[in-house]
Amino acid sequence: LLLILERSSHFQRHKINTANTATTTNTTFISNNTMGVLTVTLVKMTNLRDTDGAMNHPDPYVIFELENDNWGPLDKKYGKQQSTTKKCTCNPSFDETFTFVDVQKLDNLVLNLKVYDEDWGRDDHMGQKKLKLDNILTPGEEKEWDDELDKDHKGLLRKDAKIYLKLKYED
Repeated sequence: LLLILERSSHFQRHKINTANTATTTNTTFISNNTMGVLTVTLVKMTNLRDTDGAMNHPDPYVIFELENDNWGPLDKKYGKQQSTTKKCTCNPSFDETFTFVDVQKLDNLVLNLKVYDEDWGRDDHMGQKKLKLDNILTPGEEKEWDDELDKDHKGLLRKDAKIYLKLKYED
């Protein structure tokens, strides 16, 4: 029994060849199990609070976590990626791109953003945002997105602190 997998742009093709001395059978079946790619570009953040005192601005960075939120044990995590740290700024510019591969579908896909201030010892959690991507994206189209960050309970963000992203999902 020989199993050969071929990928096309929208379908995964499975060929099964069985051979014995009397006959050879070729069977092909197609399933729509394509894997997608999510591309996230962190453009910038604005109006972060000066958390380190008057003489030292924050050193912000962002952690991205992608998951398929299917209610508990059916959740699938696609990994975690981190931006670089921008030193001494309340308005950091990043222009950094992150790619998540082998993403099954847009349905219930959630991108969690966590913003931190790098410090000696323990970093300060400044805020976060949870994006339900199936409400924002259409496959194949790039979307520019910005919104206010949700504040940490410590009040480490100004109420008008924003994050700016470019998002694209492709099958």
